[in-house]
Amino acid sequence: MKIAIMTDMEGVAGVVNFRDWVFPEGRYYEQGKRLLTEETNAAIEGFFAAGADEITVIDGHGAGGIDPVLLDERAEYSRGWGVFHQFGLNDGFDAVAWVGQHAKAGTKLAHMPHTGSTNVLEYRLNGISMGEFGKCAAIAGFYGTPVLFGAGDRAFTEEARALIPQIHTVAVKRGVTLDDGADCSDREYENHNLGAVHLHHNRACALIREGARRALEDFLAHRENYRPFCPAPPFVSETWFRREKDCPARYVVQRHDSDPVAVFSAPCEVTELAE
Repeated sequence: MKIAIMTDMEGVAGVVNFRDWVFPEGRYYEQGKRLLTEETNAAIEGFFAAGADEITVIDGHGAGGIDPVLLDERAEYSRGWGVFHQFGLNDGFDAVAWVGQHAKAGTKLAHMPHTGSTNVLEYRLNGISMGEFGKCAAIAGFYGTPVLFGAGDRAFTEEARALIPQIHTVAVKRGVTLDDGADCSDREYENHNLGAVHLHHNRACALIREGARRALEDFLAHRENYRPFCPAPPFVSETWFRREKDCPARYVVQRHDSDPVAVFSAPCEVTELAE
């Protein structure tokens, strides 16, 4: 049983904002990496306890979020892919999981939601609204790998279950911002959804450990219920961007006849949007 764990930082309990915690220049960046790595280790422990044979941790945070020295030595660490949007998910995994994941851009009651960057207002693949989770789930599904488990903020877990009902989830914090921030600029949105209530780190790890164990046990007992997720080709990627300091709001379309990985680097059709 070979499992991939996708990781990000913004969905980790105790990580409270962008500038201090998830950027390399932030004063708590190294502490944020430790929190993520320990949440990831909890998932690893749960999966191995349920019968996993091999686990690869795919560090999906922009600047890197995993401390390889603190990572459970039974797991492999993956970073620096030749094809960026592939994330190494074509490596014959039986299932894929997420730790530290945040909700998509524009999500109410989410903590630090965004899709790739805070300049994205909305993203859709073949008309389906999704965030970073959905994109990676579609790529994994394209390679035949089903979704198993996800941990992050509560809004992410609700988003994940709406897209892929069979996923097992653990919420480690909950956002409190009531509106979607649709009128925010890029920089304004970065500071828009920073209110949240967090579980204690040890409690979050305990829930992730147990959630991962139960997820894999259910997967092994009912594998027929776990079908890979991927929209049918051709692929159309649509991104609505917020206004930025030196750039107006815009709408970008990318297309590919057969490959959901290639669509993310396909030529862009750009339309500027009125303010």
